[in-house]
Amino acid sequence: MVSQDQLARTNQQSAQEPRTAILVLGCVLTVYDRCIKIIRATWGAKSVDNIDVFYVYGGQDATTREPVVDLAQLLGRALPRLQDGEIWASGDIILCGATDLREGQANCILRKRLIAFDYLANQRGYDFVYAVCASSYVDVEGLQRYVASLPRSGVYHGALFVHDRSGYPFVSGASCLLSRDIAGDLGHRAGAIVSAYPEEMADDVVIGHFIADKYCREPIAEISRRIAVAQKPTDNQTFVMPFGHGSVDFVMAPAYSQVPREPSYHFHFHSRRMWEMENFHRRFFTGGQIEEGT
Repeated sequence: MVSQDQLARTNQQSAQEPRTAILVLGCVLTVYDRCIKIIRATWGAKSVDNIDVFYVYGGQDATTREPVVDLAQLLGRALPRLQDGEIWASGDIILCGATDLREGQANCILRKRLIAFDYLANQRGYDFVYAVCASSYVDVEGLQRYVASLPRSGVYHGALFVHDRSGYPFVSGASCLLSRDIAGDLGHRAGAIVSAYPEEMADDVVIGHFIADKYCREPIAEISRRIAVAQKPTDNQTFVMPFGHGSVDFVMAPAYSQVPREPSYHFHFHSRRMWEMENFHRRFFTGGQIEEGT
């Protein structure tokens, strides 16, 4: 039987642990809707103290020839009318004043993420915001252990790259961990950031350049050079690659090689072969069980 003192110590420890919001990039295209359903039935269904999972969508109309799901049906209500930059949130769904498809806004992913960063960091006060794509598998307990070891400010972690065309350094948007101060700053400056960069520039490249310019003493070109030769890019907690690789990429990997690699917490799957994520979950995280509904 757990004593009152033990329970109090457990509650105190839980209160002191950082609160993390996992932000999954949603989309009404049916291929990504299937991804979200599988996340909800696998790692997204796991309850872990101080970690919450959210799904972000664009709430403005955009036409496409691709098959899509009805966002109003997903929400269970009529869509609110959102102006650019506005937000509506209910439960674990965040609806943004942006389109959900590039046909409507070439930079819609950037807009969605910045608006959601503002909500999660500045309004909800999460200590960390962890942005992932819809074909991600997250070891939530592994993520919790990782963030517990970090400072509460100045964090920008993930797999590192250099953009070919611009030469800008960036963390992959498939798995990007931000502390509240940086996520909140990105959200607060969303309008200025959207206006300052070309619409066609990828969201993770824009975010990487903004952080390199504002939070790093090293010149941007020097950060990129160091990433290219596998040197430590900065003298702070920006542009840090967790465990030397940042993420385990299973997108093109054969199924037999899709096994957890300690101490990684992020595993990237192919969006059109999501049964591989289901099998990964069954084999290594549930003892063979999976939630119904997939």
